[in-house]
Amino acid sequence: MNARWLTLLGEELSELSGTVAPSLPEVHRTEVDGVPVFWNTGTGRLSASLIFGVGLAHETFLETGITHLVEHLAMRTVRTAHYENNASTEVLHTSFDVTSSPETVTEHLHRICAGLSHLNTAPLEVERGVLMAEQRGDGPGVVSWLPSSLWFGNRAFGLAGNVQVAPIRADAQRVGEWCAEWFHRGNAALVLSGPPPAGLRLPLADGPRRRPPAIRPFELAAPARTAIPNGVVGCALVSWTAPMACAAGVLVARLTDRLRHLEGLVYDIGFDHQLIGPRRAVLGFGTDVGDKYAARVVAAIRAEVAELGRTGPTPEEIAADRAGLAEQVAEPGFAHYRAFDAAMSELTGWPSAAEHQDLVLRGLTAREVAKAARELAARLVLCAPERHLPADLPELPGSPLPAVPGREARRALVGSTAPRGLRLVVGDEGLSTFYGDSPVPVSVVRYDDLAGVGVEQTDGQLPILHLFGSHGGSITLRPGDWRGGRALVRQVRARVDPALCFDAPDPMRLFEQS
Repeated sequence: MNARWLTLLGEELSELSGTVAPSLPEVHRTEVDGVPVFWNTGTGRLSASLIFGVGLAHETFLETGITHLVEHLAMRTVRTAHYENNASTEVLHTSFDVTSSPETVTEHLHRICAGLSHLNTAPLEVERGVLMAEQRGDGPGVVSWLPSSLWFGNRAFGLAGNVQVAPIRADAQRVGEWCAEWFHRGNAALVLSGPPPAGLRLPLADGPRRRPPAIRPFELAAPARTAIPNGVVGCALVSWTAPMACAAGVLVARLTDRLRHLEGLVYDIGFDHQLIGPRRAVLGFGTDVGDKYAARVVAAIRAEVAELGRTGPTPEEIAADRAGLAEQVAEPGFAHYRAFDAAMSELTGWPSAAEHQDLVLRGLTAREVAKAARELAARLVLCAPERHLPADLPELPGSPLPAVPGREARRALVGSTAPRGLRLVVGDEGLSTFYGDSPVPVSVVRYDDLAGVGVEQTDGQLPILHLFGSHGGSITLRPGDWRGGRALVRQVRARVDPALCFDAPDPMRLFEQS
């Protein structure tokens, strides 16, 4: 988006400043079999999304992916269908989607509901394999999972980037219990692109209304820096308001223009955010830049965030933000999104996005957006390779837990795969890792805070252990990496509750001899 285009846009919108702001599409609400139904008066084929208020954030580390298993098993009831349909499991919801004639949509939803009310777990072993194969594909981008993991560790919202464990260890009884607990009319909503068709029935079991997990994020001192292997990412826990969303959009646009169009360093700047409460969100923005350019990207982020907080957006940037939403409102698909947003508000108990959108359409002020940008700057955690991080920012520990006291293990002279400079401290209470001489731990895993332990069997005598703490620490313990490593693995495994152990899935494995 060049400056000339923005100027023309600003002139165009200024001419329209006396006109009434576009209004959001109306959303209708009714109920079918006790399930709230949200719909709009769209045209064309009927689209439906049967939504349940359960997703990754409701799971535990050891049951990550169990909702996905239920979704796959339920979809087997329509696996031979030749019309457009799909299903997905997200952080806060699971959705069963279909687009076709009213009669076909009605039949599809009936079969999904019947399948969930009497879940057939007999094909569980087949679906385990399907989910394991699905995991071998590309996972979520770093700007999606890193912010949540910083503030939640291996819990709730922080599970978004985790390897799924439930496909390995969950049995049929537990999968059936999970389905009964979450997939019922009390935790469901239906979104339609038109009026409910005649004969629509949703034969779901009864159950109580559920809500998102009430887990407090960690108290992290920010602004700060923390190391990641590659790329540059900015993360923040912020108040999610219309000015904050505008500030993030303007920031990403400025960074894209500077780093791509003016300096030629990146292809694009990714952005994502995840609501964690009624008016709070964790957000991330960044790029997979080459290591030699990381310092320049870090400097650009700091400069642009600071400048936006000082001077706010230009009139053209405010106009572009408003025009972008106005353009979306005019699109046919926006009405369906509004119905979906209303359904999610019903399931979560959180405000819908309509209030934010109305504020944007009426016009935000530069002062409001600048204030939001200053909040973003004050809470920003910059993530990049260690040697490219600014030294004037405090280093964020790899875990909110204090380092475990103990003795330092010595790196094996031959055959170690541990990165040079990595130090491992072994204590009675758990393990800590550090880089170089830094006193700030890279990771802390306490025995009393273990979320799970992946056991990677090898062709050696001892396995590789992948230890995960609830507070976000993770440490891989390979016998061949440390002097006395075999005794160390035996010692650690003796301290671990077997109920926390699982066979390490392929994405977690090192595939190396121990």
